[in-house]
Formats: sequence, C-alpha cells, structure tokens
Amino acid sequence: MALHDDKPRIIAALSGIPGLARALPAWPDDWATLPCIVVSEASNRPVDYRDGVERITEVEYNVRVFANRAAEQADIASATDAAMVDLGYERTLVWDEDQGEVKHKGMRYKTYL
Repeated sequence: MALHDDKPRIIAALSGIPGLARALPAWPDDWATLPCIVVSEASNRPVDYRDGVERITEVEYNVRVFANRAAEQADIASATDAAMVDLGYERTLVWDEDQGEVKHKGMRYKTYL
C-alpha cells in the first residue's frame, strides 16, 4: 500500500504566494490573519497495480482561499492555480462559498503519483 501525502510540498509551494499571510494543513484556530489558504486531502486511491503492488496512486486536494476582499481572493486564487499546475496538478472543480465578510473560493486538484 502506498499512501502518498503531497500536502507538505503543496503547502511549501503555496506559502510563497505574494500577499498570502499563511498556508495551512487544517482549518485555522482563528480567522484574524487573512488571506490564508487551507489544504486538505480529498481523495487518495490506487489506480494501477503490477505484480500485486500499487504502482500509481490518484490524489486529490481541496485548496481553499480565504480573504477579506474579492480582488485579493481572486489574485491569490489565480496564483494558487498557477502554483498547483507547476506542481503537476490538474484543476477539476472550483466553487465559491462567500459568507459574510470573508470571501471563500474552493478549488480541487488531481494528479497521479
């Protein structure tokens, strides 16, 4: 069995986005420091076995961008997409969940490891 955890590499890449306060592996304890990104694993499944050994794993990650201003959220989401593509991920889904003053854009990415 191969459980691939690419979250540390993703967080390291996203941490360098200009204007981003923090990239996190889980929901923040507080929402005072924005903009932030939260990365969570959405799926991790084997897609190819050879000689009884898992050879290829499909992984998906949800990457959520939180910001106070829509323009700030859009800039960071765009930079996030570019960084994820550079890491070899394909964007499969995008959604908005704006609630109150905090702007929230969710994006899902998939790759094979």
